[in-house]
Amino acid sequence: MLTLRGSTGLSRSSVAVLKFRKGENIYMQGDPATDWFEVISGTVRTCYLYNDGHRQLTGFYYCGDVFGVDEGHYLSSAEAVTAVALRRHINGTEQQAVVDEKPARGALQRALSSAQACIFLLGRRTAAERVAAFLIAASRRTGIDKPIELPMSRSDIADHLGLTIHTVSRTLSEFVRQNLISLEGPHLIVIQDFNNLDSL
Repeated sequence: MLTLRGSTGLSRSSVAVLKFRKGENIYMQGDPATDWFEVISGTVRTCYLYNDGHRQLTGFYYCGDVFGVDEGHYLSSAEAVTAVALRRHINGTEQQAVVDEKPARGALQRALSSAQACIFLLGRRTAAERVAAFLIAASRRTGIDKPIELPMSRSDIADHLGLTIHTVSRTLSEFVRQNLISLEGPHLIVIQDFNNLDSL
């Protein structure tokens, strides 16, 4: 069953498939963490919002990834980068038995892996190291010899990496000049020299 947020028509003990339009909020920071989600298609971003209005993008999630595995209340907001389809899983005692099932354990392990990858990414010191690590991580999802589709904006990438838009754009241009990557469009990148990019 495909449905929009808030109108599933299903009991809270059910797993539902939800659809969100590009730019639509999935949940807001501070909302009760009643559900966690698995991406079926599209791309999702999570953002931590500071009191001064500044945001920190805490992750991007693609097909097969899970997010929203928080306890009590969501620690960040989740938004659809593109049109997305999500599988919603219900938290709580009624669903506790599901966590013991092999597929759910695998999904939660992927959530932990995504969090660890984000920590590793932000631990890189220079702008070149951070942008390179971001591209390498994206390429490992699609295959190192395939074009990387990045549906998010340069602003999203900058906020995720703790850099400015200018720095991200300049770094990508420098990678092109060094023949490490090529740009096939605003959202499509091909890695030309994986080993040297990975060694930054």
